[in-house]
Amino acid sequence: MKHSIKIFILFIVIATQSGCLDFEELRENPNDPNSVPPGLLFTALVPGTSSSFSDTYINSQYHLKAATWIGDFSYRFGSSGFNYDKLKDLNKMVEEAEIANAPVYEIMAKFLRVTYYISMTRDMGDIPLSEAVKAEEGIIQPKYDTQKEVYLQCLNWLDEANTELAVFIEENPGTTLDGDYYFDGDLKAWQRVINSYTVRTLISLSKKADDADLNVKGRFNAIIGNPTKYPLLEGLDDNMQVDHRDEDGFRGSYTPDYIADIDAVIYADTYIDMLKNYRDPRLFKVADPTPNAIAENPGDENAVRRDFNSYAGGNISLTAGANTVLKQEGKVSKPNEERFLNHIGQPSIYIGYAEQELNIAEAAQRGWITADAQTHYENGVRASMEFYDISDSDASDYLVGSGAYLAGEEGVTRILEQQYIALAENSAWESFFMTRRTGIPTYKFSDVNKVQQIPVRWMYPTSEDQDNKDNYRAALVSQFGSEVDSRDGVMWILKD
Repeated sequence: MKHSIKIFILFIVIATQSGCLDFEELRENPNDPNSVPPGLLFTALVPGTSSSFSDTYINSQYHLKAATWIGDFSYRFGSSGFNYDKLKDLNKMVEEAEIANAPVYEIMAKFLRVTYYISMTRDMGDIPLSEAVKAEEGIIQPKYDTQKEVYLQCLNWLDEANTELAVFIEENPGTTLDGDYYFDGDLKAWQRVINSYTVRTLISLSKKADDADLNVKGRFNAIIGNPTKYPLLEGLDDNMQVDHRDEDGFRGSYTPDYIADIDAVIYADTYIDMLKNYRDPRLFKVADPTPNAIAENPGDENAVRRDFNSYAGGNISLTAGANTVLKQEGKVSKPNEERFLNHIGQPSIYIGYAEQELNIAEAAQRGWITADAQTHYENGVRASMEFYDISDSDASDYLVGSGAYLAGEEGVTRILEQQYIALAENSAWESFFMTRRTGIPTYKFSDVNKVQQIPVRWMYPTSEDQDNKDNYRAALVSQFGSEVDSRDGVMWILKD
């Protein structure tokens, strides 16, 4: 106590004798910086990947868990959330970029802002955008923008980001982006990602392809018709992905460190059966044969592994107990131990070349663009094969055999099924959103799932009914005809 009094008296003396010293300056803590390099904020704000075999993929129906301590699988979704904290930090990054005279971060902020708004709107529907994150301006109850307005703004931001980044690169050759753990600061790589993300966004609007305001077909043709202005990913080396390694913070999720949880993972028959029906060599890379198949021919394991009949998946419409019995009886396949059961596994992709090419193939197949659908289809399938270390000759055989390009409506289905296969274990929820949009592949339902269709949205945060009640309820009525916030409410992008 006496020590504190002495310090206080000393402070008064100093302050009295230093009349020209501003009181606010005395309060500044040199160990608490008021400014943050924009590169540090970029590192924290750039969207991350979901490692293989996280719960994300269980809900996307590539595999499931079979163990006595696992509950029955259900497609029932709860509430989503608003990325307001991230958006506030993005505003801070822009402020710091202005202070540091680093305009490239202001450009990248447009792309990052899109990723957050797209994530929110495709989860829930209408969302606040034009009045969001404006508490400093006195707006604490932001209105909801329609989903169409959100997509229009996001598409415009993406186009602006591409154009502005191209100008910046030309005027600042050799400049790199600090804080970039994907491409080590390569701005040209980011320009390709921005345009590939635009392709993803446009294809997600397939039910609104004829909307004059969105101009989906026109935007798509502009990208495909002018590769100089709109460069795209050119191969797997351009993927926005994380390569795992055996270091803290960089390991994949399917590792020996969590063996009890990993032991419960089995493949779902939706995925395994599709690979078997296509006689797809990727099956041999991703899965192990069932224990029963190996036991029946213990002297020639290689032959067993090359036999499509050696593989089987669990049934997601059964109870966890029933799938546990199938596993205990050696009747289901687990992920390939050699490929996955280590600390490295395979890269985790945010957005990749295979997805991009199959998206372009779908657009061409639907007649939106003049590009050759078969070329892009084969580019996408070959890229996915390469990702799984399938030889080029085997990929070529596949593309003239069971996986050959098809014309017409059958071709659209084939492209979407190949997209489902290519998206396995990567790109977060993209596979789910493709299925929600197209109905491909067909998910299984039963009383175990407790639903008879895929839930088409997540509900709004429960806090909205208290914090932003009038705008929240008005948005529900506007979209769904009542104040019921339901997982089955059909949002605008899903309406024909």
